[in-house]
Amino acid sequence: MGVRLRDVPSGGVAELARAASALDASGTGFVVFGTQVGGLDPSTVASFLARRTSGLGLVVEAAPQRDHPYNIARRVASLDHLTRGRAGWWVLSDDDSTELGLGVRSSWVDAPRSTRNPDAVTAVRALWRTWPAAAVVGDVESNIFTRAEDIRYADHRGVFATAGPLTVPTTPQGEPVIFGPGTSDIAVEGDTAFASVSVDAIGSALDAGASGVVVDVHDLDAWLHDVLPGLIQDGVVRPRRSTTTLRGYLNIGLPAEPDLSANRPVYT
Repeated sequence: MGVRLRDVPSGGVAELARAASALDASGTGFVVFGTQVGGLDPSTVASFLARRTSGLGLVVEAAPQRDHPYNIARRVASLDHLTRGRAGWWVLSDDDSTELGLGVRSSWVDAPRSTRNPDAVTAVRALWRTWPAAAVVGDVESNIFTRAEDIRYADHRGVFATAGPLTVPTTPQGEPVIFGPGTSDIAVEGDTAFASVSVDAIGSALDAGASGVVVDVHDLDAWLHDVLPGLIQDGVVRPRRSTTTLRGYLNIGLPAEPDLSANRPVYT
């Protein structure tokens, strides 16, 4: 069970930190930060809250129509390192708040969202595999910090063209969790996928077969003290009881693909 916060509470950043701490303690699985949360980039907000929470998943919205896959991959991977494996990316179809006057057109490519967004997911996931964490050996005796030959180019050629590599190693949970189309970890379209709903529509979405829900929360106190305890008591949702990775909470494994072992090495 996740919630979405679109705006900074009236008390500003300090109140947002309090809200995140309360969600962390409540057993809420994760929180999705909408684009331009109170005028702030969601990645910035999530990074600020990384050390102010201990188990709450921090998921940021980003639209490939607005943000290039390389920038998305770098920001979300950095967040996964900051949170020790609690980060995710919610693939936004279009970012109306920062569209730069382009509408549904992309800042980077001329392709419809139906092909643009799944391709961006594939490009991001390839970038997340370019620098395996196992390549960082830190061997003092041999004076080798990283096995450079293991760092590979992504060499993604689709709607987007991205060579890589990424500037950070593979993250604590292997890859941040992706909610979206194509090769995402969790689909957010269709009757059996995650549904984005209001508080009043939670039961209807689950009755319709949705595998999970993300709830738009406008009254945080009501969510914490009335709605969530009632859902837990009725057995509708499973609370997060311990500190874990976001993948651990959602009970999803790391995809085997993409395998970049045959790609050209960055350093030879």
